[in-house]
Amino acid sequence: MPAAPPARPRPCSESPPDPRLRSLHHRCPPCPQPVESRRPGVIWTRRRKPVSESHDYHRSDINRLLKAFRHEEPDRIPHLEFWVTSKPVFEYVLGKELDYDIVDASVGGQSITPEDHVQFALNLGMDAVVCNFNWRPNNVFRTAHDGTEHYVDGSVKSEADLEDLEPPTPINAQLRYLERYLRAAQGTGVGVFANFTSFFDSAMLAVGVSDSFLMFYDNRPFLEKLMDILLAHQEKVMQAVCDEFADELAFILVNDDIGHNQGLMIHPDMFLEIFPHRMKRLIAPAKDAGKLVAFHTDGKMDMIFPILDDIGFDICHPIEPESNDIFEVKKKWGDRFALVGNIPTVLLAYGAREEIEETVRIYCEKMGPGGGYALGSSTSIMEGIPPENFVAMTEAVHRYGRYGSLGRDPERDLAPSPASASSGEKQP
Repeated sequence: MPAAPPARPRPCSESPPDPRLRSLHHRCPPCPQPVESRRPGVIWTRRRKPVSESHDYHRSDINRLLKAFRHEEPDRIPHLEFWVTSKPVFEYVLGKELDYDIVDASVGGQSITPEDHVQFALNLGMDAVVCNFNWRPNNVFRTAHDGTEHYVDGSVKSEADLEDLEPPTPINAQLRYLERYLRAAQGTGVGVFANFTSFFDSAMLAVGVSDSFLMFYDNRPFLEKLMDILLAHQEKVMQAVCDEFADELAFILVNDDIGHNQGLMIHPDMFLEIFPHRMKRLIAPAKDAGKLVAFHTDGKMDMIFPILDDIGFDICHPIEPESNDIFEVKKKWGDRFALVGNIPTVLLAYGAREEIEETVRIYCEKMGPGGGYALGSSTSIMEGIPPENFVAMTEAVHRYGRYGSLGRDPERDLAPSPASASSGEKQP
């Protein structure tokens, strides 16, 4: 992504015929027209109705998230979004108009200021926010009629082009930005995690997705050379981040789209020759520091899970519902990976509040037992998703995700029935 994998803007009208191309830069369903979510200046506030004095199920708590990631049961199922790129959603939750543009992290931007991002999480009861460490050079974008930018190609076509790679942001500047995130989150209950772009899909995007599929067979040494350039830099960034901030970070995320809706992007034998040993190098500083490490990829996960397990990942996102049955995934892989996401963005974009709440209720009931799950969207929260629908999803987790009453509304359980109320019976 999402910080994020290749391009997470709203989709072009044309969809690439190859499902592998669709996975890399056509991530979201066709979006409805943006809705006017509220009057400017009207502040949205959550209704707080804690059931007991000992727990506030609505507040942010990074320990809740980490406990779930360690396959333990916290007070309730956490909810987490790796990437939010919708200005209306940010403004709706923050209760104010933003005087700056929201930039998609996939094209090099940090989508929101650290201070606003932490407040956004606090208002939602979300337990962590992301700081992005991206290097996706030489992507070519086209501006659509609505002003959004869409990836169309890469400009690295030969060895000579390697001399003209767009430079990454200086490492020290990135570290100071992370420091700003940590300052903003200090004492709030919100954790901070660091997200790193990788080498596999970044190389494909720099070359051009269609051209890269040919190069895997016609000029693989060149493609691997580009991957190694990207990897060498991101290794340095990962090491610097872990050296200075490992103790303060909640976890580490790597995003690299290695799959499409039928499986791996390339032949499994070739993939195993290219990917695992390089990825082990990238995450080594995080593993050495004892951090939990998450991986984001789109696509069908059957062949991908064993590879990620061997590399040493702890958490997977988003287990796309179009290609995976997350309930079966939990049965098969739930003891090896914590899972994040999977609530369909189509539902969030088009569904009624009642549909969203019922879906969340089912997920809480089926995914909650034993921990190991954080609820979230199946890609990211982009423009076109009504803010009210996004908030309905998070509020439903607070209601139905409480351990001890998973899938049930505890407020309804505590309310007296009409018969008992009329007879004056006391509720237990």
